[in-house]
Amino acid sequence: MASGVWPNADMKPDAPPSASAAQHLARALGEAMAETATGQRALAVTSGVAHTTIGRILAGTVLCDIGSLARLETALGRRLWPEHPDAVTHRRSRRKPTARNRTAV
Repeated sequence: MASGVWPNADMKPDAPPSASAAQHLARALGEAMAETATGQRALAVTSGVAHTTIGRILAGTVLCDIGSLARLETALGRRLWPEHPDAVTHRRSRRKPTARNRTAV
């Protein structure tokens, strides 16, 4: 961190991308918990994520794994992971292949 207090601190320019994602997640998780008046232990019960892990995510001392993230998002009913506008998503077509739209695999 360049200055400030986690998770609202300014990041150093050379900070790894994971640091910004962890910071965003900590902010989003803290805001969601505050808006829903949900404490760490209550969220632990509903999400299945240990309250100590939730505390570490909020403090920025651990990177959240994808399973914990999914359980937290489900329990809180909202997206916590940052969405990047430059991210490319690929979706499979639901159409059955035909001679016209079939592509080489």
